[in-house]
Formats: sequence, structure tokens, C-alpha cells
Amino acid sequence: MLRLPSLLVLSSLVCVFACQEVPEQSKAQSLQGQRGQQVTTGGKNDASSDSLTPTDLAIVIPKVSATILALDVLPERWLEQVDDALFESELGERISDESWPEDWRLVSLRIAPCSPLGVRADREEIDRLCWPGIRLVFQPIVENLSILGIIRDQYAEDRAIHALYRFNETAPELIELQTALSEGNTLTSLDETLLKRFEQARDLAAQTLIDVTMDLRVGDGDRDLIEERPEFNDEVTEGPFMERLAERMLRPYCHVDALHELTAFSLPLGRLPASSDLWSFVAFHGREGILTQVPLTVLSAHSGEHLFTFDGDQPGSLSEDVTSTHGDIELEARVKELPPTQAEQLTQQVILDISQLTTHADRINDPYQTLVPHTTCASCHRSNDLLFNFHNLSYFEDHEVTISPRTVADVKHDLSWSIELINRNRD
Repeated sequence: MLRLPSLLVLSSLVCVFACQEVPEQSKAQSLQGQRGQQVTTGGKNDASSDSLTPTDLAIVIPKVSATILALDVLPERWLEQVDDALFESELGERISDESWPEDWRLVSLRIAPCSPLGVRADREEIDRLCWPGIRLVFQPIVENLSILGIIRDQYAEDRAIHALYRFNETAPELIELQTALSEGNTLTSLDETLLKRFEQARDLAAQTLIDVTMDLRVGDGDRDLIEERPEFNDEVTEGPFMERLAERMLRPYCHVDALHELTAFSLPLGRLPASSDLWSFVAFHGREGILTQVPLTVLSAHSGEHLFTFDGDQPGSLSEDVTSTHGDIELEARVKELPPTQAEQLTQQVILDISQLTTHADRINDPYQTLVPHTTCASCHRSNDLLFNFHNLSYFEDHEVTISPRTVADVKHDLSWSIELINRNRD
């Protein structure tokens, strides 16, 4: 739950900002130098003020406005578990020695009205067997930090945590479908009565989340790009927006029991990505408020069968460890030991070498061809201009927010799916 002191701060932002000089806000850009990322859809959306837009589904918070602490949302023991897991990785260091728990801030959210539940890259299954969710992205933000003699006003550490929550996670229809999928069922083998009840519950939950998302808006402004919300351009609207975000979305829907997955990555201590050239990814499952580290796995995009597990060569290490110039250290070493058919599937779904960006990136960044379980963390985070920038919807040092191609594609998918749902409900 959000802690009361932070809510008091949020509720008083309007008065505080009225008495202070507010730094000029720049529009968020990707590292490609664009003003923002345009997302279009073939749905029957229009430009009216009540239309769902990319800025509604991908909420970018400026570094200077990132006032919601990770500790207001995540239990401190979860941050300690992330710290322990990264210590057991190739990093071999405690990131808490450099990024303190109170440094971690909420920097973005992604609203996903249709987050896939299955494990096959089947278009119909992806669009029907899905459930609404919320992804929170946390990152350490340090003020007035000196690096190599240069003062950085708002420095984003090169590490991040993604926390994934299911909307209305106790819905019996969701639990029943998850049970059926865990037993090996696919869309075509599901009981028709169960499927109908599930889709009705899914549509109701998704529409509710869309309504909550739209209700976050304060004032008008351009919302057609994935960029900082227009509320952050005005001291009058910024405070109320942050208060709505805390009260209407984080508090009721991003509680510990609703979290089903958490991932994190980091570079070693020292804040020098180019020379360090090492990043480690770790993953956790959440169940009833209990966070448990799990090994990262890769499943077949065709069948959902297991292809590879990052189980490490050291006790306790379940991380995926990568460099910017090569792929996954462990995967690259072990892929030759796999059966030929398994190795062939795996090498088509992951990026082992940066030269494969030209041949693999389009497929990996397509949410209909590659679900999250079908590739490695690093493969999904590799499509930015800078080879050592692994951020998807967070900040790289003192650059503007990184909006990865996969993020753009996911938002486009969710926007199109949501507009179809809204139009069905209107009809």
C-alpha cells in the first residue's frame, strides 16, 4: 500500500508548485532523437477528447517529477530480494551500495488491457486469452550527482525494476482459465462454457481498467505520442494528476497480492556502462504477496514447450548475464550442447550476437510473433540506438526517456484491441 506521508506530499503538490519556480519541462524523446513515438491503429478511433490514446496506455513521468517512491508501492523486503539476486549474478555486487532503497522512483507505467495468458504465438489466442494488467517501472534517480567531474542534475541509474500486476486478480474466471492453461489446454481445447464466461469477465475487467485510465486525465493536451503526459507541462495539472495516479490506480490495483511477476536488471557498480559491459537480469514470481526468485526460461513460440533455462554454473545464480557486444554469456556457451532441433528454434528466437539485430529484431519486437516467454530479456531490450542502453520505458543516465520498439509495438497492440472493445460496447 502507498504510505500516508507520500500521499500527503502528493495531495499538497498544487500548493507547493504554486509557490516555486518550476523547471521547464521538455517533451520526452527516444534516443533516436524524435519528439515522441507515434502509435497509430486501424481501429475506429477518432481525435475526440474521450478517445483512448498512446499517452493513456504508456504513462511517462519526468525525472524531476518522479516523486512516488518504490518504497511507497513495493515492500522493502522485495528490494532486498532483488539486491540479493543481483549479488548472486555475474555482478557479484550489492547494488544497494550505490542505489539506496529510497532512491528508487516510479518513472513510468504501461497499461495493458489485453496482456496474454497463453504461451503460444497464435494471433487469435493472444487476443482472446488475455487479461488486463498494469506494469510499473521503477528506477533510482539521484540529484546533483558528480560523475567524472560533471554534475548531473537528475541522473537515472542504469538499472530498473518492472513490476507486473493483474487487474482484479481474484476473478474466479481468471483463476479457472489459468488452471486450464496450466493443464496444457489451448484456445481450441478449452471448454466453450468456460471460454464464454472468461471472455465476458475479461471484457468487463478491461473496460473497467480503461475507464480508470481515462479518469486519470487532468486538462487537455496532445496525447497522440508516447511521451511525457501534457499534465507535466503545467504546474496546475501536475499535482492533481499525480494524486489521481496514486489514489485511483496505485493504491487500489497495485497492491502486493496483485503482483504476479517482477523483473530487474542492473550494470555493475561504478556507473560506467561502456567500460563495464555487463548487465544482469533476474526474475521473480509473486503469489499472495510472497516474492520468489525463479530461473529465466525460453519457451517455443510455436508450441510453448521448454527450450532453455538460465540456471547458471554457480550455486544460487539464476540470472541472465549479458554484454553489449555479444549476447547472453551462458546461452552462447551452452547452445551448441542442445539437440539440433531445439538449438535451431532457440537461435531463431534470441539474439546471440548484435549482428542478428537486422535479422531478428522485427520478429522479437512483434507482440504477435514473440511473447515475453519466447525470448530472452536482453533480446527484448536490445533494439535501442546505443548498444549499452537496455531500457524499454525508463531513462538512460541523463538522456530523455528511452521508448523501445517493443514498447511501441505493445502499446499499438493494446490500443487497437482496446478500441475494438470500446466500439463493441458502444454497439
